[in-house]
Order: sequence, then structure tokens, then C-alpha cells
Amino acid sequence: MKIVSNTGPLIGLAKIKQISLLKDIAEAVFIPPMVHRELLGKVGDESQEIDYALSGFIRVTDLKPLAPATELAIADLDEGEKQAIGLASTIAGDILLLLDDRAGRAVAKKLNVPTMGLVAFLLLAKERGLVANIGQLIEELRNKGYWLSDEVIEIAKWLAGE
Repeated sequence: MKIVSNTGPLIGLAKIKQISLLKDIAEAVFIPPMVHRELLGKVGDESQEIDYALSGFIRVTDLKPLAPATELAIADLDEGEKQAIGLASTIAGDILLLLDDRAGRAVAKKLNVPTMGLVAFLLLAKERGLVANIGQLIEELRNKGYWLSDEVIEIAKWLAGE
């Protein structure tokens, strides 16, 4: 599987020092130029983790021309989401788009681009035996400023059997 990611999930993974899960799960990880620019602007504790990933396994990939229907569908999204969805829509094969924004995921779904949010990605990592307890990771995410509702946390813990 190949993964394309928007900015938010990468920052979240970096905040909890789990960004390497991407390379453990995916054969390749891609981001568009706008996501790269947004990541370079991070100056918190997570910036070192982001730098590690950018210099190692995350590939910044320019966008190919998009189909008119795709351009129309993504028109109202912010630039990072537009580019992430656009990039994911042009990559052949088994692709997964990491995107937390609800509106962006709805657009991706209309375009038949498989998407997953950060919490679902952590559930996948647990399912594959790469993390032992996602409840702890989710609480750490929240404590480090990543907004998650109580409902999302409870559902994730329930799905993880925790």
C-alpha cells in the first residue's frame, strides 16, 4: 500500500513519536508540496520527528494535471487538502489518503479515494501488532494539543479492545 498524507496526521504522529509507523505500514509515503511547506513551518517538539521523516522516507511529490471533475470537487478545500486529495487521486495501485478533515474526507470519498483519519491509522497499526495500546497514544495526542472528541476516543478504545 502507498500512503498520501495531509499535514494534520503527520503532525499528530510526530507529536507522539510514532511517525515511523508510516514506513512500517506503507511501501511508500507521499506528500504534495503544500503539505511539505506546512510541515516545514512546525517549530514545536515534533519538528525533529518531522525532519527525520522528510529526510528519510516521506517523498515530496509534485502534482500531475488533475481531471476537471477532480478540480471541481476539491475547489472549496484548503490548499493542503486540495493537493493531498489531488495527489492521491493520481497515484495508481493500492493507495490510502491520511486526512482528518471531515469535509476533505467527504470529497475524497466522492472521488473514490480511500481515506483514513489518524485514529483509524493507529487502530490499523495496533491490528498489525505495531503498537500495544492506542488508548495511551490517543491520550498523549490529546495532551499535546491534537483535538479529539471524547466520543472518538471512547470508540477507538472500544474498537481496539482496550
